[in-house]
Amino acid sequence: MFTNEEKEVMNVLVQKIRNLRSKNNHSQNVFAEKTNYEREHIAKVETGKRNLTLRYIIRTSIAYKIPIKDLFNDV
Repeated sequence: MFTNEEKEVMNVLVQKIRNLRSKNNHSQNVFAEKTNYEREHIAKVETGKRNLTLRYIIRTSIAYKIPIKDLFNDV
């Protein structure tokens, strides 16, 4: 079980990834193609029905060619 603080950090990260996706005008389908995830998986992460994983963060970093540390700025 996650603490409230852990949940808050995950929510901030998910929001940052969602904003990154939106900033690039990518739908969940495009993001799915770029990260090799099913669109349904992405939807569940974004709605909090699935936990954000390190693999998800790594794939996001690779897909958008940004350092992982940049996703953690302001978290």
